[in-house]
Amino acid sequence: MTKRLRIIVVAMLVMLAGAWVGAFAGSRLAWEFAPDLPSGAAAGRLKETAFPGLQVYGGGNAKIIEPYGDGEGIRYGSVGYWVKHTTATQDVAAYSAGVRQRLTAAGWTVHDYDVATPEALVDGGNAYDATFWATRPGLVLSFSDHFWTGRPAYDSTGAAAFDLWRQEPSWMPAAAWGGAIGGAAIVLLLTMWVYRRARPAARGPLTVGALVSVALMLPSTLTPGQETPMDGPWWGGFYYFGLGPAVLAAIICGAILLYALTREPAVRATVRFLGRRPRVVGAVALVALLAAVLPWGLRMAGVPPCEPSGLPAEARDSTHVKIFVSNTSTPQERALIDAAIFRSRAGSLGELVWEPSSSGFRETYCGGGPVPDEAVATLPYYFDVDLSNTATFPALTDEVAGLAGVVAVRRTAD
Repeated sequence: MTKRLRIIVVAMLVMLAGAWVGAFAGSRLAWEFAPDLPSGAAAGRLKETAFPGLQVYGGGNAKIIEPYGDGEGIRYGSVGYWVKHTTATQDVAAYSAGVRQRLTAAGWTVHDYDVATPEALVDGGNAYDATFWATRPGLVLSFSDHFWTGRPAYDSTGAAAFDLWRQEPSWMPAAAWGGAIGGAAIVLLLTMWVYRRARPAARGPLTVGALVSVALMLPSTLTPGQETPMDGPWWGGFYYFGLGPAVLAAIICGAILLYALTREPAVRATVRFLGRRPRVVGAVALVALLAAVLPWGLRMAGVPPCEPSGLPAEARDSTHVKIFVSNTSTPQERALIDAAIFRSRAGSLGELVWEPSSSGFRETYCGGGPVPDEAVATLPYYFDVDLSNTATFPALTDEVAGLAGVVAVRRTAD
C-alpha cells in the first residue's frame, strides 16, 4: 500500500467515526426539541378514552431518555397512567377489547393485540393478562391489563395501565444526517490540521492513536435494533457498552489535538513566556485555589451546632419523597408501609433510613453534620422514594397516608 493510499484510508476511517459521532450528536440534540407529552385537557381526553369514569393516576411529562430498570442501557422516556382494579377491569379480555375499540375510534392504530391464556401462579391464584400497543402522529401508547388472583390483602392485584411515549418526529432523520455530515467535515479538517502541524517523526504514532480511537468507537454500535417505537434509540450504545471506550477514544483524540496545539507558534510563545515567570504562574494558581476554597471554609466556620427542630420543608415540585414513620413503629407496620409504596406504582421502592450516623439521616436533619444524641429519640425514621415524575405523588399518598406508623408524607429537596 502506497503512502498516499494509507493516508486516504486512515482519513476515510476517521471521517466515518466522525460521521457516527456527529449523527448521534445531531439526533440526541434534536430530541431536545421534541414536543412534550399531552397535558391538561389533552391528557384528560386520553384518560377518559382509555378509562372512562375511573380515577386515573400518573401522567405528566417524561424525560427524553431514561435508563432501563436494571441499569443496562437506555430507552425513550415514558409516563404511565393507571387505575386500580374494579370489577370491570378485572375482566381482562372484555375491558382490554373496550379500550382497543375506544382508542381506534379516537384515531389510534392498534398493533399486536393479545389476550394471554390464564396462567396458574406458583404461590396460588391465577394471572390474567392482555396487552397491545398503538400509535398516532407524535405518540406511542402501550396498554396492559394485568390481574392476579389469590394475593394477600397487602399485595398488589395488578392494574389496568398504559405508558405513553413520544414518537420520533419526521425531521429526526434530517437532523441525524446533518450531524453525520458535520461530524465528518469537522474531523477531516482537524485531521488535516494535525497532519500539517505534526513533525514527520510523530505522524506515525499519531496515526496509530487515531486508528485506536476509531476501533474504540465500535462498541458504541452494539445496540439492539428497534422492533417497536418504544425500544431504545439506535445510538443507545453510547450510554451502555460504548460509553467507556468512547470516553477513552475522546481522551486519545484530545491528546492528539493538544499535541498539535502545542505546535502552534502563538501557543509555543505563550508557554515560553509563562515558563520564564514561575512566580507569576504560582501566584495565579494560589489565588484561584483560595477563591474556590475560601467561601466553603467561611461557611463551615460559621455553621452553628445542629439543633433539629422538625421535619424538612416541603418542596412541591420535587420528585424526591420522604415518608416519615414513627421511630417506635413496629417491624410489621413498616413492612405494610413498604408494601403500600410498592402498590402505589409511583416510583422507586422505598428505602428505610433509620441510623443516626447514616449520611441520609444526617443530611435530612442536620445538613450533613452529626445529629446530637439528645435529638435522636425525637426524630422519626423515613422511607426514601423517588417518584417517576411529580404527577405520581397522589398515587403514593393515597396508599400510605393513614397507615399505622406514618407521621407525614413530604416532598423534599433532592
